[in-house]
Amino acid sequence: MNNRHASRRYERLYYVLSKRMERMALLLITALLVLLVIYQLLLLVPNMKKNMTSIDRLEGTPIQMQTVHEQSHH
Repeated sequence: MNNRHASRRYERLYYVLSKRMERMALLLITALLVLLVIYQLLLLVPNMKKNMTSIDRLEGTPIQMQTVHEQSHH
């Protein structure tokens, strides 16, 4: 009888903890998705994009722009 009581107590504790962890995991995933959307929206603002990422500075001048500028100078 005592073993059955301990088993039920363990199951109840497991259920409560797993529900709590599930809730926290869903909260974390939701928060990360919201932050991702905010970050992507901020990347649409040109001045913010310059401060947030270095990829535009590393890319250089696009090829189409180079050919347009070279043709206009000749």
